[in-house]
Amino acid sequence: MAMGPTTAIQKLNEELGGDIQNLWKCKEINERVKAEKESIEKMLSLASSEVPSRVSAAVQQVEQTSQQIARLSDDLTSLLENSAGPLKDGENIISSLEDDLNKILTLERTKSYLGWLRSVEDLSCELESSLHERADAHCVVLFQRLRQSYEDIHGSQCSHFIAFLKETLLFWHTVLKSQFSKEFEEILQAIKWPFVSSNGVVSAPPADTMARFQVLTEYLLKIQLPNEAEETVDSTLLTDTLPLSPPLQLLLRPLRRRFVFHFCRPDKETSRPDKPEWCFTQVLAWIRDHHQFVEEWVQPVMDNLSLNVSAQTELIRGLVQLVAGKLHAELPTLQWDDLLFSHAVDETLSLARELRETYGYNEHTLLAVLTQASLFIRWLHLEKKHALEKMDALLSSETAWSPLGPSDLDDMKVTESIDSFLSLLLAITERYSCLPQPGHRLQFLELQLELLDDWRVRLLQLLREEHPDPLKPKARFPAILNSINYLASVLIEWGSNTHFLNLQYFQSQLNASRETPTEKELEETAGSVFDESLELLERMKHDLLNNLCEAVLLDVKARSRPYRKDKWFVMSSPAELVSATLTPSACPMFKVLSSNLHTLQQVLAVPLFIIAWRQIASSVSQFIYEEVILQNCFNEGGALQLQFDMTRNLFPLFGQYTAHPDSYFQQVKEACFLLNMSKGSALLLRETLQECLQRESGGHPNDESDQTSWDVLADLSLHSTDGQSALAMLQRRTDLIKSP
Repeated sequence: MAMGPTTAIQKLNEELGGDIQNLWKCKEINERVKAEKESIEKMLSLASSEVPSRVSAAVQQVEQTSQQIARLSDDLTSLLENSAGPLKDGENIISSLEDDLNKILTLERTKSYLGWLRSVEDLSCELESSLHERADAHCVVLFQRLRQSYEDIHGSQCSHFIAFLKETLLFWHTVLKSQFSKEFEEILQAIKWPFVSSNGVVSAPPADTMARFQVLTEYLLKIQLPNEAEETVDSTLLTDTLPLSPPLQLLLRPLRRRFVFHFCRPDKETSRPDKPEWCFTQVLAWIRDHHQFVEEWVQPVMDNLSLNVSAQTELIRGLVQLVAGKLHAELPTLQWDDLLFSHAVDETLSLARELRETYGYNEHTLLAVLTQASLFIRWLHLEKKHALEKMDALLSSETAWSPLGPSDLDDMKVTESIDSFLSLLLAITERYSCLPQPGHRLQFLELQLELLDDWRVRLLQLLREEHPDPLKPKARFPAILNSINYLASVLIEWGSNTHFLNLQYFQSQLNASRETPTEKELEETAGSVFDESLELLERMKHDLLNNLCEAVLLDVKARSRPYRKDKWFVMSSPAELVSATLTPSACPMFKVLSSNLHTLQQVLAVPLFIIAWRQIASSVSQFIYEEVILQNCFNEGGALQLQFDMTRNLFPLFGQYTAHPDSYFQQVKEACFLLNMSKGSALLLRETLQECLQRESGGHPNDESDQTSWDVLADLSLHSTDGQSALAMLQRRTDLIKSP
């Protein structure tokens, strides 16, 4: 790379440095540069002589490659021409072979088809022969082989053969079932089935009879059709369900006849639409009398065959289907009669609950009847109608606001009306909590929230009609306040219940398809379904409690004028009296305060009264501080009398509710302390506070050793009074007014 003048100068400066003694290096540098120049010239000369020879060699190699490509192209063309004939011959051979192969495959499929057909015919013939020979066990084995053939071939495209096989299977199923059923029913007659005892205890049947019963039960279970061939039975509830197992169908047949005779014929007295409980009671009696039998004699057979089926559940399912069919037929007509429909719904829910709690039957066949669109809407409408009527009756009752129990034993002061209202909501919850679909439960929850809001509005209307004085004897104001407080506490408790937590989760996921929530997901769900209702109730409770406390305070203020206008600046010292007494002008005020506190304690729930007396104590403290202490001047006697009134009379009024009543009157307590300080201490304190406040207001930085006004007061254990207030309080002393 060529060097510019600047680069050459820099290199020379680096080589020679700043010492003139280094000039001897110039000769060495000159020789080194000449050598580099000669080397570069030789390299350039060599390159110029080699380039033409390399180019010619490359050209020659390219020409040779082109010749090879042309030669190979000619060879490829020749091969293609020579192979065209053999390829055509090969294609003809393949075409002829394909036809032969297709014929072979067709023949093999035909042979297989005929083999399957022959197998089915052989099984049918063998079944017929065994049937004539009364070889029941062998008949069952042959039928199972026939059923296995159907299951193996079911997925193939041989629709005609599958239809033929299915018809054959159904035919032999009918034949075998008919034969086994006949003997099965004879055994049932021999053991006097169905039982008519009231407690399900019957005489033990002969052992050989029950052994044959179990054998026939096993046969009937083994000849069941596969699910693909099973005919679904319309359950009358817009859903399909598999039929009961054959033994249970036969066991239920006489019970079904009795059910239809007694409860499905309009001419029978037992089929009255206003008495569904007769039908339900009879079904429960049948379950009670027969479930032990099927558990003892049918369930072991099912277990031996590894069938995941409960004989008791099958028995109950069969009887419940009868009830569901009857309800499905009658409820559309009954829904227009409020009384009959409501009674039928209540009895149906009661039956479902009895089956669930007594026998662990959790299928929702009965509930599916009630949740059909038209019936469910009618059910919701009647729930709301009856709830509103009940609420009207509760609030219009003469004892609506009477305490439920003795007031001295009931801390919450629960009233009859709120207890009945919560019982109403709880009854609704119990009725709909068993519904399987979250959407149906959410609609009932909306009804409950609507009833809560309606109850709150009714209470507001009652309060508007109340006497202005909430402490008047027989006033409903305290009872309503107690009811609101109790209702809020119950809703908070309900909000953490698993039932309502589930509903809250489903409500939040209403627009998403989610499975049943896990416990962790429920715990992460914030708030509760009653948050909006609780917010309104808490606001209402707060307003009513404020009104109650204000009424007490107004009574106190109305009787406080003599006390406020007393001559505190010329009072005699209590120490001069034989025994100190309360200021006469304070008696009416303290009397009404004590009386009202006692009344509140009697009529309010304990949690409400605690809030009330604390709020009243705070308001009275502020009132005395602002209207008595700050508005008057005090001599030594007046200050001592005020302290006596407060510490020996006012504070003890609240001493029965707390161990430290003075903590709720900090301003008054500290004001009494400042008014009763010795004159010297008061003068020193005033001077110190003035200096501190002057420094603080002037913005002068304090030394570390300087105290603030807060520090000065804190040293005297005065934590609620600031410097300015303390100075103002000291100015209320007559002995300091004229002091410089």
